[in-house]
Amino acid sequence: MYRPFIPGLGLAAVLMTAALASCSGDEDGVTPTPDGGGDPRVDSGLPPEDSGTPDAGYDAGTGDAGADAGTSEDAGTNEDAGTPDAGAAFPPNTLSGFGLFTGTPASGGLRPVAGNIPYELTTPLFSDYSVKSRTLYIPPDAPAGYTANDVLNLPVGTIITKTFAFPADLRVPEENVRAIETRVLVHRPGGWEAFPYFWNEAQTEATLANGGRVVRGVSFIGEDGVERTLDYLVPSKNQCLKCHHLQDAQENQVLLPIGVKARYLNQDHDYGDGPINQLQHLANLGRLTGLPPIDQIPRAPNAFNAEDGTLERRARAYLDINCAHCHNPKGTAGTTSRLFLNVDNTEEFTMGVCKRPGSAGGGVGGEFDIVPGSHSVSILWYRMHTEESGKMMPELGRVLRHDQGSQLIADWIDAMPARACK
Repeated sequence: MYRPFIPGLGLAAVLMTAALASCSGDEDGVTPTPDGGGDPRVDSGLPPEDSGTPDAGYDAGTGDAGADAGTSEDAGTNEDAGTPDAGAAFPPNTLSGFGLFTGTPASGGLRPVAGNIPYELTTPLFSDYSVKSRTLYIPPDAPAGYTANDVLNLPVGTIITKTFAFPADLRVPEENVRAIETRVLVHRPGGWEAFPYFWNEAQTEATLANGGRVVRGVSFIGEDGVERTLDYLVPSKNQCLKCHHLQDAQENQVLLPIGVKARYLNQDHDYGDGPINQLQHLANLGRLTGLPPIDQIPRAPNAFNAEDGTLERRARAYLDINCAHCHNPKGTAGTTSRLFLNVDNTEEFTMGVCKRPGSAGGGVGGEFDIVPGSHSVSILWYRMHTEESGKMMPELGRVLRHDQGSQLIADWIDAMPARACK
């Protein structure tokens, strides 16, 4: 039996190279029950032709749920914590195998163990209105290093988790919540690796789903009172690379986290003793070195709080977190399109102003990425606003339009001094 990794027992013993056994499965999506539950089986992730999800090219991978995948006897408990077996396969077949949480969604929620630190972003990436919870585990003997603009210098052994869930009604987001998936990023000696875990219908365990899943008919009521339904995509392991790949200094493609940057972490969080700045909390725990005074750290505003920044700053922050992981000088989409949406880009043309897209094709709302003063003929806005597969952006991570985000970018473009593009 795989002995779960418990933070503090030595990550090196767990992070061992292992071949991932592939398996096949059915090609049907999961039809949730009325309360949002889904089939606990894990399939190959091959979506049917009518899945309606963009760019749904899947690779079959591991994810054998096994006969006891839906049980909770070993889910997040510490009874079996000991030095991980030297022959244990990595990654574990279940999320509980990491030993990062106690409890389950069925028993009242995932509770991070000591050292697995919850955090929030000032402006989170939009993912079909799902509610997300995040944790960061940094080995106690190898703290992270502060960087002003890029992802924190996170050591080997770092584990980042992000759990995606849908409340029945977003106006009461803590009630009737269905967890769909937990994505895990692990910094191993050879670099970062991504592992998707799919929650069973009983909400007692999440099982490795390297091939991804399509969860059909997920319904919820939005904050505006409107009911929405979607076929939710749990990305395959390979699809995770699409958003997380960047070129390093040697122009090699490497996987990196997206949101663990100082400007998005620079806000307060209550860890039980009252609000404290999240970066300062990491430093107080000895998990972060080189932290300057908080007032000297950059901060991305909450994109939807008008009191948190100007319209331009909030729009740029939204584009930075939602688009710039691909659209930047080191991203594949950025290098091919020459559209750089990273917040530190100040050049109008590469930001899209009066710029013709490199490969957008026809029927995408106009001729230029941004036409100042006119969002309705700006391709950037159109691709964010449309729900048509093959035209919407991002290609992965959403099938629904983010109404607030679309309106924010429309307002930003319309506020630019109007001029004709040639």
